[in-house]
This record gives sequence, C-alpha cells and structure tokens, in this order.
Amino acid sequence: MKFISSLLLAASVAFALPTSVTEAPAESVEIVKRQCEVQCGSNCYTSDEVAAADSAGYEYYQSGDTAGSSTYPHQYNNYEGFDFPVSGPYYEFPLLTSGTYSGGSPGADRVVFNSNGERAGEITHTGASGNDFVGCSGTS
Repeated sequence: MKFISSLLLAASVAFALPTSVTEAPAESVEIVKRQCEVQCGSNCYTSDEVAAADSAGYEYYQSGDTAGSSTYPHQYNNYEGFDFPVSGPYYEFPLLTSGTYSGGSPGADRVVFNSNGERAGEITHTGASGNDFVGCSGTS
C-alpha cells in the first residue's frame, strides 16, 4: 500500500497543472504590444502611440507653443473632405513610430484633433498625390 501511495504522489507531481489561468505566456504579451490600432502606409501604431501623439499635440495647441522649432501642431484645413466624427476646427500633429514628435522631420503620418482636444482621426501623405492626405486604416 505504501508503494501505491508513493507512486500516486509521484504521478501527481509529474502531471501538476498550472494553478492560475490568468497568467499569459510571454509570447502572447508580445503579440498584444504589436497590435495595430491604426495603419498608415506600412507604419503600424498602437492605441497608446496614437493617444500619446494626440495628447502631445493638444498640449502644444493649448499652450500656444510648437514642438521644437517646428510649426506643429498647426491648423488642418481638410481640403480632402474627410468625414471626421468630431467637428472642427482641426489641427494636425505628427505621428511617429519612434516616439512622440518633438521637432525635426515630421514624417508622413498625422493625428488630427479638434480645438476641444477630441481625436478626429489619422491621415498620411503615403499613397496620396502631391501634398494631399489619405486616411489611415482603422481610424476612428
């Protein structure tokens, strides 16, 4: 009987199941970090990256300042006629894959917000003709 008890104890240790189902494997955490909320050309932006650009742009707008020696944020006139979910006037601020814009080259992508700080959407020069913009996919 002692032998069977020892065998059962060894088997239960060998086949122990995880005690928590809330722990996610490291691979799934990486997948979450890479998920796009917005795709502008070949650039993928997470919701945190878009929110950070929107917030920074609106903070500059409220203070009457610009990022570095740039002209951003500045008024966006919507010559392309986008149907944004919030009313204007609109302002554009660079959206970068390398972090929040602080001056220098703005790249092709922009977050658009209104004078109340409401996010209107995201636009890009990528795929547009001339100096026009096209909408990014997944925009709100």
